[in-house]
Amino acid sequence: MLLTSTAFGGLVSMLIGFYQWRVKSKHESDEEERKRLYDDVKYYHTKFRDDEDEIDRLKEEIRRLKAEQTGAAKRKE
Repeated sequence: MLLTSTAFGGLVSMLIGFYQWRVKSKHESDEEERKRLYDDVKYYHTKFRDDEDEIDRLKEEIRRLKAEQTGAAKRKE
C-alpha cells in the first residue's frame, strides 16, 4: 500500500510539474508574441508616417511644377 501511494504521489507531482512548465512556457510564448506584434505595429506606423511625408513632398513638388508651367505659359503670351 505504501508503494502505491508513493507512486501515486510521484505521478501527481510529475503532473503538477508538467502543468507548471506548460503554463510558464505558454506565458513566455504569449509574451514573445506580444513583443513581436508591438514591434510590427511600431514598424508599420513608422513606415506609414514616412510614406505620408513622401506623399506630401511629392504633392508640393507637383504644385511647384504646375506653378512654373503656368508661369512659363503666361510669359509666352
